[in-house]
Amino acid sequence: MLQPTKPIEELSAHNVIKLERDEGPKLWIGEWFLTWRAEGENTGYAFSIFETTIIPGNGLPLHKHPFAEFFYVLEGTLDFGRWSDSGIGEWVTCGAGASVLAPPNAPHTFQNRGDQPARILSVSNYHHERMLKEAVHPRGERNHLPARLSPEDFDRLFKSMEQDQVYVVANRA
Repeated sequence: MLQPTKPIEELSAHNVIKLERDEGPKLWIGEWFLTWRAEGENTGYAFSIFETTIIPGNGLPLHKHPFAEFFYVLEGTLDFGRWSDSGIGEWVTCGAGASVLAPPNAPHTFQNRGDQPARILSVSNYHHERMLKEAVHPRGERNHLPARLSPEDFDRLFKSMEQDQVYVVANRA
């Protein structure tokens, strides 16, 4: 049994947080259902982690932002877009267990071009979490985006994120 060396009140205010697979705060972005696995307020605002399922035919346009983002494929297959050394756009297919790192300002995208859902874990800084939440629910609004995002809705979503230096580099493929 663990024996605390400090008063229990001090320890309980800074305790370990356990989440089961379906637990955690949720955020809907069109057909995307993000589950926050670690929010900035619980990490000293150092990082945030969310999990989401990308359905077949879904993905993001090529975009960039001034903070790094890390993706870990939990299930299924996703194609990640990047620039080759010769400046040509290319796709890198990643299955379960593969990871992708998008350094700050690196144009990146992903698409589920398969026929099965893919589940990913995304890690970034708290700024990314705050930006996503504000883009979806600006000023606390709950009707900013419809349940199914049209290309115009995606444009509006990304336009609202430009204040956070998130820019679309190319339309979805």
